[in-house]
Amino acid sequence: MDELRFPNDGGCFGCSPSNPAGLGLTFRRDAGGVTTRYAIPERFHGAPGIAHGGIVATLLDEVSCATVFFLQDRFVVTGELTVRYEKPCPVETPLDVRGRVTGEHPRYAVVETELRRGDVLLARSSGKFFYQARTEPAP
Repeated sequence: MDELRFPNDGGCFGCSPSNPAGLGLTFRRDAGGVTTRYAIPERFHGAPGIAHGGIVATLLDEVSCATVFFLQDRFVVTGELTVRYEKPCPVETPLDVRGRVTGEHPRYAVVETELRRGDVLLARSSGKFFYQARTEPAP
């Protein structure tokens, strides 16, 4: 499977390869969803060895937005994100994040996302992601 990236590099913290402080996420399509694999760097720890909750939420948010884009070819912004932390997320360990669209409305998509280490659910989210008009960047 090919790695997917957004078509324009806007310097996004989560997915831009040009943001030196960012996560540089890439994505893949799978059966009905979008995934990424990522090991959270030690620099993003909260308690020693455990990822900060804000970075965990960022991963869930990024995959949610990518899910709508790569499945529906629509840009979105986060309107609402509810995160449930099930277990501590380790740093420096490959984690899998998967999103799927579970509802559609005229103005937004509902996306559910899970973050796992193997078969163990570490965190999950549900959110509303509002459709944006597609505009091309100025030259």
